[in-house]
Amino acid sequence: MRDKHRKSVLRFSHFSMGTTFEIILAEKDEDYARQISQAVFTEIDRIKDIISRFDPTSEIGQINRLRAGHSLRIGVETYECLTTALMVQSQTRGAFDVNVGSLMKYREMEISESRPPRTDIQKQLVLSQKSHGYMVKYLPTKEMEGPTEMNLDLGAIGKGYALDCTLEILSDWGVERVLVHGGTSTALALGSPPEGPGQKKGWPVRIGGDWECPNTPKKFFLKDRALSGSGTEVKGDHIFDPRKNKPAEGHLSAWVSHPSAAVADALSTAFMVMNTEEVRVYCKERSDVWALVVVDHKTCEVFNPDIASK
Repeated sequence: MRDKHRKSVLRFSHFSMGTTFEIILAEKDEDYARQISQAVFTEIDRIKDIISRFDPTSEIGQINRLRAGHSLRIGVETYECLTTALMVQSQTRGAFDVNVGSLMKYREMEISESRPPRTDIQKQLVLSQKSHGYMVKYLPTKEMEGPTEMNLDLGAIGKGYALDCTLEILSDWGVERVLVHGGTSTALALGSPPEGPGQKKGWPVRIGGDWECPNTPKKFFLKDRALSGSGTEVKGDHIFDPRKNKPAEGHLSAWVSHPSAAVADALSTAFMVMNTEEVRVYCKERSDVWALVVVDHKTCEVFNPDIASK
């Protein structure tokens, strides 16, 4: 008989970063599980305070106010998050850009489709690691055809990065089986649930959407990796294409699984911008990326499907 203080799964929720985070813990004493959840939510709030663009005192807020040629000392969290963002931007050839906000001011300009204005954050923002800490320097380039100001927005990678940061907390508390998600758009799982259809395969996570594609999964079993989704069904055409300076037209929705929640978060946005062939090439070159893109309500493509069965 199960002890009255124990349950197979315990859930706790917390509002942060404009959404509701939830942690689902397996086989833990309820009081102990509550302490774990509070430690996890405290970490998420800490990351939010560092990377929020809405807080002028946050590190991202301060970077956005840097004048040309000036530097700012930053913490490891901002350094890691920006480094990951720049990596994904480079890998996706600009489909992902955390400085896209600076481009949105130029939407009303009459611009040639072949040469739209572009940010060049990889040249504008110089990140460095020195003996006395991490630094960022703002160096706008005079030859740029587009905006030179910084308007960093980590909304498309921040929730995922915050989830990655909880892994160390969970390890410290000895947690081996858990699912943490931010607003259902990005989830990170360790181990498998104690009961149910995913007991051995992983935590069952629903892939949302009103599309009806034959032989395409509506559920992903998540184990020791992350899953993130982006789409137009809830918020409409809210994803911007930094390469063409207009709303993204690549796909109706995109779902990505990767060992890193930050990378999965960023790629789900990038894959909304990229066309299907670009996504195919990207996933072919990276065997650790699983992706599902919805081209239209009857057409879907799944890349690296074997990952879902491992």
